[in-house]
Amino acid sequence: MRRLWLSIGLVLVVFAGLTAAPAGASISVSSPCSKGTLRRYDHVVVIAFENHSYKSILGSSAPSSYFKTLASRCGTATDFTAAHFPRSLPNYLAATSGTMAGITGDCLPGPDCSSPARNIFSQVGRSHWRAWGESMPSPCYKGNHSAFVARHVPSLYYTRLSAAVCRADTLPLPSRFPGVSASTRFVWVAPNLNHDMHNGTPAQASAWLSSFLTGSHGLLRRHSYQAGHMAIFIWFDSGGGSDSVSTPIPLIVIAPSVGHRVVSRHLTDYHLLHGWQGLLGVPCLNSSCSVAGFDRLFRL
Repeated sequence: MRRLWLSIGLVLVVFAGLTAAPAGASISVSSPCSKGTLRRYDHVVVIAFENHSYKSILGSSAPSSYFKTLASRCGTATDFTAAHFPRSLPNYLAATSGTMAGITGDCLPGPDCSSPARNIFSQVGRSHWRAWGESMPSPCYKGNHSAFVARHVPSLYYTRLSAAVCRADTLPLPSRFPGVSASTRFVWVAPNLNHDMHNGTPAQASAWLSSFLTGSHGLLRRHSYQAGHMAIFIWFDSGGGSDSVSTPIPLIVIAPSVGHRVVSRHLTDYHLLHGWQGLLGVPCLNSSCSVAGFDRLFRL
């Protein structure tokens, strides 16, 4: 009997090691990718930024910023390019459904501007995803208001998501981010126009992101990240100005298992979607099925 209880105790210790961060081994928010080998992700979080090239944000001559700090300590891709240029919305749709659904411009959600495609939100299911829009005036708001624009929140465009689901899961981003619940698997975060660099400066975006990730209620301090079950992606929709669809744009991958890793292989929104789907255990969709996922490149 004593041997039986010892065996049960050993099993419980091993199981605890798979589900929680080891005691005394908390992950530093200043070096969030430097510790941990656990590779079971319950949560994928995407934070969307706008209209800047890799060179302007992460290049050697780019100003110091929190983006550069993260890139020096976590994973980055040096040849990640947009699916479409110069408009935003097609890239947001490509990254979440694997197709632009024939949309080539920016427009408000409605009968003439929507996508019937299966998408990662519908894949993970009702109440298992959230789309947060900073400065969004009310849940599932499908217009433009002050510093909020609908085109940066792709869940507003999918006809497969009912009005009730949209109201429940597409929400204004509160000033104190509530975190990610145990059941929420995929999270899309859209900073407002001042903080995503569409209208604001890289310095404004850098300060906002630093607070969002490392502040007193920041994502990097949450148990799900500390336990190794959350992967965070800093995603840009496209370059800006005279850039083209082939211009590399920033991508930063943050997870305890990543370490400092620079990936030079060419990646697109379809590679990202395939990788996110792999981490969440759901099938590929549309054009994401024609490419490999990126996750192994970053040791995810």
